[in-house]
Amino acid sequence: MAMDTTAPASRLARQLGATAAEPRLRRYGAERFEPAWLSLWAVAVGRETGAPLAWLLAADNLPRAMLMAGALTPHPAEHDGALVLEGGRPPTLPQFERWWLWERLARPRRWSLRVQPATLRAVEFPLWLGYSPGRRHARLIVLSGLSGEALGALKPAVLAGLRDRARAETASGPSTRDDDRVPG
Repeated sequence: MAMDTTAPASRLARQLGATAAEPRLRRYGAERFEPAWLSLWAVAVGRETGAPLAWLLAADNLPRAMLMAGALTPHPAEHDGALVLEGGRPPTLPQFERWWLWERLARPRRWSLRVQPATLRAVEFPLWLGYSPGRRHARLIVLSGLSGEALGALKPAVLAGLRDRARAETASGPSTRDDDRVPG
């Protein structure tokens, strides 16, 4: 799979704003929350000819891929002050094919669809991160910025991205991050 891994990622449009995300996160016990973007890798699924019917979104830090039906309409990434997290390197073609095999087993009518390796691209997935206090550690709630659903499957990539970001900030000196921008 040839892919320019240095090309900037496009962003999926955030459908869930702060006013809609706050009550959902509060239901999960979150006292603080913030918008975030998680970089993932997308590959199309479809017939040999024709437009893609779905996309598999994944990264090497995730145990499985997410299936997103329909068209993938990314927008250019703009600086919006949200937390940007790296999801990891692109998975290999055999990994994508293995994830698609499990999706096909769950949906037998999709056996004619195939992973299209030439469509591999980097995308930034919109998220809302909620933090609730715990006895020993804060609890992290990951909410989709597209549907508003809790996405526990993305926690490994989010935690790895937060860890990498903290290491980079520690190595570069004191953080200049403005905590006033975090709603909630």
